[in-house]
Amino acid sequence: MLAVGNFALTVVLLHKFAEMAAKYIPQWEIMDYAHDSKKDAPSGTARELAHRLSKIRPSRLTVPLDQTQGVRETRGADMTGSQVHSVRLPGFTLSAEIIFGMPDQKLTLRHDAGSSAQPYVDGSLLAVRKVHTFTGLRRGLDQVMDLD
Repeated sequence: MLAVGNFALTVVLLHKFAEMAAKYIPQWEIMDYAHDSKKDAPSGTARELAHRLSKIRPSRLTVPLDQTQGVRETRGADMTGSQVHSVRLPGFTLSAEIIFGMPDQKLTLRHDAGSSAQPYVDGSLLAVRKVHTFTGLRRGLDQVMDLD
């Protein structure tokens, strides 16, 4: 059996690349974008990304949240050690972005899904073809992808 929250292959790669980057870059923030009628904030994709990064380390803030001057909430929500910001506006499709920063350099990783189900087809088909190859419950589409 396979439990998957998002079947988009590019989301799985975003998670994997972000985990790799977090080992070397100590600071990051997650951006979550969606249309104005999406009720959950942040998205499951952003929550999963924050959860995966928490297994590596928390993002190291230069100015701790409790020392932020002004409106602290504008710094986003602390989710398992990652600052997460959700934007819900007309004209946006589903997107997840993580920005890593170091002095004089940054790395941005972003997944954008269109408004159709097409981004989820390839991952769904891959899961159907491979799920029979293992026993028990596995979590995440990365379990059926060769990413190591």
